[in-house]
Amino acid sequence: MIFRRSIPFFTITTALLLLASCSEYQQVVKSDDYNLKLTKAKEYYDKGQYYRAQPLLEELLSFFKGTSTMQDVLYYYAYCHYQTGEYLIASYHFKNFATTYATDARAEECLFMSAKCYADISPNYMLEQSYTLDCINAAQLFTNTYPNSKYVAEANQMVDDMRRKLERKAFYSADLYYRMQKYNAASVAFQNLLRDYPDSPDAEEIMYLMLKSDYLYALNSIPSKQEERYEDAVKTYQNYSNKYPEGKFISEAKSLYEASVRNLNKIKSNE
Repeated sequence: MIFRRSIPFFTITTALLLLASCSEYQQVVKSDDYNLKLTKAKEYYDKGQYYRAQPLLEELLSFFKGTSTMQDVLYYYAYCHYQTGEYLIASYHFKNFATTYATDARAEECLFMSAKCYADISPNYMLEQSYTLDCINAAQLFTNTYPNSKYVAEANQMVDDMRRKLERKAFYSADLYYRMQKYNAASVAFQNLLRDYPDSPDAEEIMYLMLKSDYLYALNSIPSKQEERYEDAVKTYQNYSNKYPEGKFISEAKSLYEASVRNLNKIKSNE
């Protein structure tokens, strides 16, 4: 006797439903009724079936071009790309919507989303930061265009977050010069960092590292260059101690200053 394993009823039911669903979708795809396609595309979108909505909407872009329906098609099409993680394409279409249909009530939202897309793909601070800069530019364009928008606070926070990432990138680069013992390059990089981000929460540490870089640069210089470079270290310490007289690095900074002064006195006594 041959025993056959019975197939659970729910499995058969699920399979039939899937087949019916696929069959229905194929009918929509093949249909010449573009209003039906738009209705079904929205329905698929609302159900989170973006992979079904997107090709329908892509076809409808051409059909409804130049009509009032185009706004709906482009709006959902941009969001389909966003929901599937295609942020660069989504950003392009969001901005296209905002500029093409500036009087549409959704233009404000779409211009904001064009910036948010760049925020979503802005990488770790140690990597290349072109998308971070794109996000800042897009967010600033949004706040300039819609200064009273409900999204302004979020857009401003986006800019702050991106600027902080750029700051960390600059700090990482400067610190890398320091760790590679390229002290002059490190000092210049720390100085530029303070110029670009004067309100940095790491400003004191940056200035202290600039002092260390100046001191070590002088210490490792040829004798004919040491006097000038120790004087630079003394000036950096004076700036640091004036700004942070009770700073957390003041003790170490003072030691570097005193060592610089001693070495300067030795150089001058031998002149």
